[in-house]
Amino acid sequence: MITCGVPIIDSAARIAETAVIGNPFRPLLDGRRLSVDNDTMIGAGVWIGQFTMVGQGVKIGADAILEDFVGVQPRAVIGPRVLVTSRSWLGIGVIVGNDSVIKGHIGDNSRIGAHCQVAGDLIHRQLDPSIPWDDPAAEEPSPHVEDGAFIGWRAMIVGGVNVGAGAYVCAGALITRDVPEGHIAWGRNQISHPRDWPGVLGKSRFFQTSPRLIARPCAARNSTIRSV
Repeated sequence: MITCGVPIIDSAARIAETAVIGNPFRPLLDGRRLSVDNDTMIGAGVWIGQFTMVGQGVKIGADAILEDFVGVQPRAVIGPRVLVTSRSWLGIGVIVGNDSVIKGHIGDNSRIGAHCQVAGDLIHRQLDPSIPWDDPAAEEPSPHVEDGAFIGWRAMIVGGVNVGAGAYVCAGALITRDVPEGHIAWGRNQISHPRDWPGVLGKSRFFQTSPRLIARPCAARNSTIRSV
């Protein structure tokens, strides 16, 4: 294990010898340095794999697991019992709630609630690429995924989108609008209520055991829905 600064690491944490803890952020393009005031803290029972980089001021809750080749940028907060799978990337200031699973690219300042599964990417819109990459003016609203939501494989959530509690975003979807709680998002910004879904997904236990099923139905915006 390589440490930068003086991180606070619980004695019960297990950290691979090639992992880097408290890694400083690179210089910004205009020469400034990212300011980090908080200590890097690794909780009890945390497991961190080979070649994983944990930035300055990151907090990792008890019993979380970061697999090999994970990147966690400064100021991120990872809750207890979170699993971050191999080669995932969490940007500056990301917050992940307890008992979630992350496999993908999570852009700066994104918020993910508890008991979520995210296998896609949460990114910014980059509406004005002429603004310098590190310029504060380039900062845009970040995605927010509420408790119990599911983001499928290689789905992409773009911009200041809110994915509601217990929502399901299908694999490969491109979503740039809010997804109501307990609904299914698919394709390009298509939203359906589970009762309107013709495939087995709408009858999944994911929805059947949740009080979110009583949410007001949302009419499908496209009459052609693929069965999942």
